[in-house]
Amino acid sequence: TNEANQMDNKALLKAIENDLKNGHQPFMVVGTAGDVSTGVVDDLNEIAAICKQYNLWFHVDGAYGAPAAVLPEMAADFDGLAEADSIALDPHKWLYSPLEAGCTLVKKPKHLVDTYSSHPDYYHFDAENQEHGTNFYEFGFQNSRGFRALKVWLALKQVGKSGYQEMIREDIELALYFFELAKKHPELEAVTHHLSLTTLRFVSEEKQEEEYLNELNEKLVERLQSHPEMFLSNAIVKSKYCLRGCIVNFRTSRKDIEEIIEIIVREGRKLHMDMSSQRAL
Repeated sequence: TNEANQMDNKALLKAIENDLKNGHQPFMVVGTAGDVSTGVVDDLNEIAAICKQYNLWFHVDGAYGAPAAVLPEMAADFDGLAEADSIALDPHKWLYSPLEAGCTLVKKPKHLVDTYSSHPDYYHFDAENQEHGTNFYEFGFQNSRGFRALKVWLALKQVGKSGYQEMIREDIELALYFFELAKKHPELEAVTHHLSLTTLRFVSEEKQEEEYLNELNEKLVERLQSHPEMFLSNAIVKSKYCLRGCIVNFRTSRKDIEEIIEIIVREGRKLHMDMSSQRAL
């Protein structure tokens, strides 16, 4: 990755050329639209151009972040997404669907049919002189399956494009508010903010070594994950062990964010005192 935590496209080109030079055949590049740790979006346009140059399949992991492409103000960040041959998307993340709901979008559905379609003798679904139906077993591994798509379709119909724009935009604004509050607090270090994802760490007001801060924040994550008031996950950003807050709930409010800051600081102080006492022994 580069300094911005995006895929290093110069390294990508070098890897492709080294493969070809050594007699190997690269066939696919996976770009990221919303990195799981920081929310960063790769330079998808440049990756798409490289894939076209070398005739490679261009897949985008947009499991978390791709829905933000619906926002006009985010269009530049997702430039190149439309060039993807396939996109992974998890509606149970930023489309607010109940677990579980994951899907793959493909530019040319025929690729799926060519790969998965099977017609044994006991499959007789399309009689002569009848319009050809859509049989979803031809588009993936499963034959019999539950109707997972129903809950996604219902939400799309009920909320609509404008509703998703409003909710996703608010989540991004809340994550930025989280970042700004952390930035202003003397005992917190705001590390990254992208999309609806903020990383930060508790640093205390006394100067501490990086090794100690990493240990402190790792223990703090463990404490917060068993806490009855909130739950945060973790991320490691440029060797810093961070707390990670990813907002994908339309019920989250500014008050929630303010309380999260208070809890982090309160629990961080307690943990820092405990660890400092142990080190002094």
